Amino acid sequence: MNACLDLLAQLPTSYVYISPVKAAALAVVFALWAVFAQWVDKDTVAVNTFRVLWNLIAVGTGMLAAVLALFIPMFAIGFPLMVVINLAVFVAYVVHRNKLVRADDRVFTAGHLRRLQAEGFSGRKRKQREVKELVRLTGADRRVVLIPEDEAEREQYRLTQELLFDALWRRAAVIEVVPAGQAVKISYIVDGLPIDREGLLRPEADAMLQFVKRIAGLNLDEHRKPQKGQIMVAVGGHKQNVVVQTDGSTAGEKLTVQIVHGEAAFKIPDLGFNPKQLEQVQAAKEITHGLVLLSAPPGCGLTTTIYSFTRTHDRFLQNVQSMEFEKEMDLDNVTQRVFSTAEGKTFAEDLQKLIRTDPDIIVLPELREREAAAVASKAAAEKQRIYVGLVANDVFDALRKWIAQVGDKTLVAKSLLAISNQRLVRILCRECKQAYKPDPQMLRKLNLPADKTLFRPPEPQYDKHGNPIICQACQGTGYVGRTGVFDWLAVDDGMREVIRRSTSMADIQNYALKRGGLGLQAQALQKVLDGITSIQEVARAVRGPETPPKAGPAATPAPRPRPQPKPQSGAQPGTAAGGS
Repeated sequence: MNACLDLLAQLPTSYVYISPVKAAALAVVFALWAVFAQWVDKDTVAVNTFRVLWNLIAVGTGMLAAVLALFIPMFAIGFPLMVVINLAVFVAYVVHRNKLVRADDRVFTAGHLRRLQAEGFSGRKRKQREVKELVRLTGADRRVVLIPEDEAEREQYRLTQELLFDALWRRAAVIEVVPAGQAVKISYIVDGLPIDREGLLRPEADAMLQFVKRIAGLNLDEHRKPQKGQIMVAVGGHKQNVVVQTDGSTAGEKLTVQIVHGEAAFKIPDLGFNPKQLEQVQAAKEITHGLVLLSAPPGCGLTTTIYSFTRTHDRFLQNVQSMEFEKEMDLDNVTQRVFSTAEGKTFAEDLQKLIRTDPDIIVLPELREREAAAVASKAAAEKQRIYVGLVANDVFDALRKWIAQVGDKTLVAKSLLAISNQRLVRILCRECKQAYKPDPQMLRKLNLPADKTLFRPPEPQYDKHGNPIICQACQGTGYVGRTGVFDWLAVDDGMREVIRRSTSMADIQNYALKRGGLGLQAQALQKVLDGITSIQEVARAVRGPETPPKAGPAATPAPRPRPQPKPQSGAQPGTAAGGS
């Protein structure tokens, strides 16, 4: 009995077995950890870092710290350990995420605390201008460009969004932003023709230029030397690479934005060859060695054609290499060498080294040295398949220039497989093109059937209020995309003999005409008969070289945000949109 009384006497007089102060301290730290874990989950998405990993770290270490605090007998050891573990993870994440963002977006810095005091604590947070993402931008660092919080940057973002969205909606291939005094001129190249857009004030354009340079990874402090970068734009499911170039001038810094449309994946069948020409091209492609001369005037898609020929080959089974002065676009599974004069070597010397590595196919988009032309011809005559790009007005002009560069007609005749020349014509819009009966006399003059029905862009149409009705497929231009018109001169044994013995280019031309060559104009008119393009477009595109056309009428101001825009690429399947 006395023993039981002694045990009862030892029981505590209070019914509270946990210290309220210690429990409150644990609850406060646990609540702060929960807030931190939720913030990490959202912030990892905003800064584009490893969300799952950081969630595991935040949750795992927080739970471990709580277990240690509860099960370590001594509160003086367990509780500080819980605080230290959580604080270490917090500091590690803040340091990590602050390295991924701009200075203005860093948290728990002196600047961040000042912003909190000015905007959050005082309740005077300024109302930001509403800015929407019309175009998803991905910078040179491959991170999505988010809507900035800073008011000045939000305005830069808005101007960039409206410009790019408008250009994509109009299917522009090139945007040019050119300073002119206190204003800035903006023009697009749409289907090969320039169109003026409403300009900007100089301060607005300069701010937009800085924003574009920053996301393209260019040097913001360099305003004179040319710079080149790349970003990606996307509207809906359409993703397109964009090349950003800046160049200084006495008037200010110029911005050129080149939007790469469907031509980035073109192969030979997509260019516009007719069925007979495709057979001839395929026959030449099967020959293991020889030289194909691809030519065109400037701005008629020569680069697109050269790259398309390259993509057509099996680049897994064949060793395909190129030597370029400037890489226009990336080619998968092709070794692209960029020649630099800074190394003190000539193009011919580097080409000779490339030939010694014994590739199956060599692509030379441009040659600037006579010695390199002779080296290429010799390699093609012996063992390599070589494509060479050359600026020329027709196949005979290309052959004349090539003979002059090589300096040996026998070597040219031995190595040459074929010569092509091309133009680009705009494709009539399928949604709004109109059929018509042209003047029979004109048809007879063009050697076309007198009763043939042709197509042309529609006449202007207006609604009951007098407003123009604009076709949403072509934006009122009457055309969507471009296709190539080709002249293909296959070099057979008879042609080789004529090249060796010819005293003038007239001898070669006479032989080609007797063999039945059609020429560019006949090929272009066939596309008119097929309803692909118009006679007016053929007359514009196939005529001789002249000064570039002036910019067209000013485009309408940048459009207001449209729900679910559907910009079309600069070319449809089977068209060539390249203008380089």
